[in-house]
Amino acid sequence: MNGDTDDTIYTIAFKDGLFLMVWNPKRKGWEMPGGHVKTGETRIEGAKREFEEESGWTVDIKEVRDLGHCRVCAGILGDRISADHEMTVRLFAELPDELSFPRDEYMDTVPWAKGVIDDVDVS
Repeated sequence: MNGDTDDTIYTIAFKDGLFLMVWNPKRKGWEMPGGHVKTGETRIEGAKREFEEESGWTVDIKEVRDLGHCRVCAGILGDRISADHEMTVRLFAELPDELSFPRDEYMDTVPWAKGVIDDVDVS
C-alpha cells in the first residue's frame, strides 16, 4: 500500500456497555482510534488497521456512517492482541472531560454506535 488518502475514518467499539478511547498526547485529549485510509485499502480495512495500531485491540465493524468530513464505524471490541501500541487505552461508560475533538460530534456518534451494537446479536 502506498500512502494515505484524504479519507478519514474512526471507530467507536463497545464491550459490555463500555467504549474504548485512546489518549492522543499531541492533541492532549481522548479520542476514538482512527486515521487515514491508505491507498488500496477499503474503509473497513483502514478502520481496523488504525484501531489495532493505536489501541492494540481487534474490532469487529458492524456499520459505517458518513459524517461528511469523515466516516465513523460502529464496532464490537474484540481481543487485546498487542501490548505494543501507539496510545494509552481506556474503556469508558461515558465521555471523559478531556476530548481531542468537539464534544458535540461524540454526543451524536456514541449513541448512534451503541444503538447499532445493541441491535446486533452478539451471542
